[in-house]
Amino acid sequence: MKELDRNEYFYHGADCTDSENRIFATLSVDSLLEKQLGGEAAEFCKKNDFAFYGSGWQGWGFGGEINPGEYQKKYFPVVPQWKNYFTVPGRLPKSLKSKKLLVGSFFIYLRWNMNGKNLYLAVASTGNVKGLVPPVSFYVDRKKREITCTVYADGKTWHEGDKIAELAVFVAGDFFELRETTQKLFAEDKEARFGTLNFLNSTPQKGKISVGGWESWYNHYADINNELIQGDLEGLGKTENLIKTHFLDSKKPCVFQVDDGWEISLGDWDARTDRFPQGMNSLASSIAEKGYVPGLWIAPFIVDLRSELVKNHTDWLLRDKKGKPVTAGFNPLWGANFGKDQPSFPGSYFCLDLSRDDVLEHLDALIEKAVNEWGFRYLKLDFLFAGLIRGEFKNGGAAYEWYDRAVKVLTKRTMNKNGERVAYLGCGMPFESSFKAFPLSRIGTDTKEDWDISWMKKSNYPSRPSAFVNMQDTLGHAFWDNGVYINDPDVVFLRYENISLTDKEKILIALVNYLFASQTMHSDDPVHFDSEKEGAFTKKIEQLYELFEDEDFGVENRNATSYFIFSKNEKYTGFINLGDEPVYIERTELVSRFSGKTENLESVVDYGTRMTDGFHFEPHSISIYERK
Repeated sequence: MKELDRNEYFYHGADCTDSENRIFATLSVDSLLEKQLGGEAAEFCKKNDFAFYGSGWQGWGFGGEINPGEYQKKYFPVVPQWKNYFTVPGRLPKSLKSKKLLVGSFFIYLRWNMNGKNLYLAVASTGNVKGLVPPVSFYVDRKKREITCTVYADGKTWHEGDKIAELAVFVAGDFFELRETTQKLFAEDKEARFGTLNFLNSTPQKGKISVGGWESWYNHYADINNELIQGDLEGLGKTENLIKTHFLDSKKPCVFQVDDGWEISLGDWDARTDRFPQGMNSLASSIAEKGYVPGLWIAPFIVDLRSELVKNHTDWLLRDKKGKPVTAGFNPLWGANFGKDQPSFPGSYFCLDLSRDDVLEHLDALIEKAVNEWGFRYLKLDFLFAGLIRGEFKNGGAAYEWYDRAVKVLTKRTMNKNGERVAYLGCGMPFESSFKAFPLSRIGTDTKEDWDISWMKKSNYPSRPSAFVNMQDTLGHAFWDNGVYINDPDVVFLRYENISLTDKEKILIALVNYLFASQTMHSDDPVHFDSEKEGAFTKKIEQLYELFEDEDFGVENRNATSYFIFSKNEKYTGFINLGDEPVYIERTELVSRFSGKTENLESVVDYGTRMTDGFHFEPHSISIYERK
């Protein structure tokens, strides 16, 4: 394989202010193949269509592969506000609007399978590793085999010599080469990139950062109060749940995070006195006294128009050209359905204008309060994408510049007043523009205690909360882990109440999160823990975690919903089937990544029916075999 190719792009001409997303380059796929590969491999790829991987512009956008010959499905807008979650902001250039294109942001690759061997052609935007450039999106024309590269810089005034973008292009022959090259691009100095998270690291002996803990969301959702949280805090140390067995018993650092539901309203970030009468300082102290790192959920850039913050500071709202507040998204709990408090679709919530100094002062005071007044040391900063939505900023300029300024304010406290480390988890965040501020990141859409939501699936909503989509995102971003970000895949489920997931699906989720990401969060009910049923299942998962503790696994798509998995030392091989039908795989395919002879495969996790020369793998399953 040839060395990666880096290219910088600069603005040349008279001063110019962007009113739509700027096209700065058009790349020929075949020319890139000739330059990067050459020879027989390039000729094969030029004659054949490719699978496409393109990350979403923010963490809730789709992050898996699209099969050769296929495109992203068009969303039927049953909830119009949800388009903000996955549609690249800004105005799409007219030349791209009418075309059928594949869309990805920040990092894309095209993949071919040549005689059983994968070939990846990757294009990554690297301008924000050391500098500040607008976020990049890629529009791929399958028929013309062209990649049109754009930046979202609406409102930006360009001057002669300004840097627009930097792209790195490279090829890789397998998952590990893809991951290692990506790590060199984004985290050549791992200590500089991830060192601030060392105090949370539960696996320092492995030379990587792993983080974990418990959060309230997937047990209580927003219906929380002090009694419930204190009960969970007490119960975690008393039953053989995953937090106790995986973290507490071995004295590993562990987060205890209080999620949405503690605040007065979206924008009024103080404790609801009817739910938390003792206040947030008392709550954080209780968490710390139990030996956990206190964690708290905040959505700093979004507001409910009914909040006192907005009533007192209506001028803080981001507005459009007509003076209307800019909609960020939909949540029936966060926005009125109609009336003076709802200038948009029912249930809409809105954005703050990050160009305003008084808004930044408000954000700074909010984090100061959470960290140094209350005592929280792990802040989950959510719905950050709202900081990059297009609007008419009071002080002009482009969203990405104001966003960069704002996240620097949010994350500047790396230690609290007592000299203790503080960490930030970015969630629902623009991937590229958040690179420096959030080394720990949610890299996919929300999971759920259900495999999928049928009506959302039928509307082709790509950012829907579902275990299925979450698994595609987690596996799709696996090569980013401990390179681009410390990947947070969301939570594992081991419970038997208030859940429709089967044991097979729960094992799949638990292992995918453990093997292909680096934050293990849990959210089940520790107070009503079933020692017999849930305890036995937890022990089974813990034994698998211990078995694979020192293994480095890779993953390669077979298609959009099935994957080959394998350990780097060639000890294990396996298969993941996220689809709804069984998949037949020949034995030779399953062992093709082993360099030596494999006489026998011994079952470790087995949801495959063995045939004469292959396996039928069950839907929604993971199977792993040890090489003997």
